Amino acid sequence: MTTSSRVLNLREVGGAGLQDDRPRTVYRAGTDAGVPASAYPSGLVAVVDLRREDEVHAVVHPLATEPGYRNVPLFDPSTIESDAGAVQLEDQYVDWLDRHASGIAAALRTIGSADGDVLVCCSAGKDRTGIVSALLARLWGASPARVGTDYAASGAALVDRFAAERAVSTDREATAIAQRCVPETMTTVIRHVEQRWGSVRAYLLAIGLTDAEVAAL
Repeated sequence: MTTSSRVLNLREVGGAGLQDDRPRTVYRAGTDAGVPASAYPSGLVAVVDLRREDEVHAVVHPLATEPGYRNVPLFDPSTIESDAGAVQLEDQYVDWLDRHASGIAAALRTIGSADGDVLVCCSAGKDRTGIVSALLARLWGASPARVGTDYAASGAALVDRFAAERAVSTDREATAIAQRCVPETMTTVIRHVEQRWGSVRAYLLAIGLTDAEVAAL
């Protein structure tokens, strides 16, 4: 992986302005090797890395030696990543809400326990980070449209990465599905959460967070 001075797919969760009245800021990003610590937002007290253990070893996070770094894999290693019938991204994400509920809960619990600014990240900062970010933004009162817009912003941020993936892909159809990045994908997920559980807050309580932990978020 090439060295870069820029953090991959970095922005505030929910987009600029959503967190202006909050006591801390939660950022979202991808992970790229060789990025200097100075390229990250100053004042981070926690880094919540959602990648699997093998990914963490393959590409060491630039902030992995910082005291606040935590590897909190979103994917439950005891099960498959997503059901074989979940082909489109929105179907995969909806499947994750149940299949990887323990990882989602652990990630949000870790974010909520941080006393200051937080970075949540995965490989590209789009899928696993996208789910966590969408839940947070909606919990904070962002409209579904805003949640979708924030998700779709990864498309422009990952143009170079996506081009490199397509260049070596042996399954163009699967790659196209994985790279699809439109607002409707995440608004579909939020709609599912609210139809099934009633609200994001109710979903978080259902997967094991306490009232105090939700309040801390």
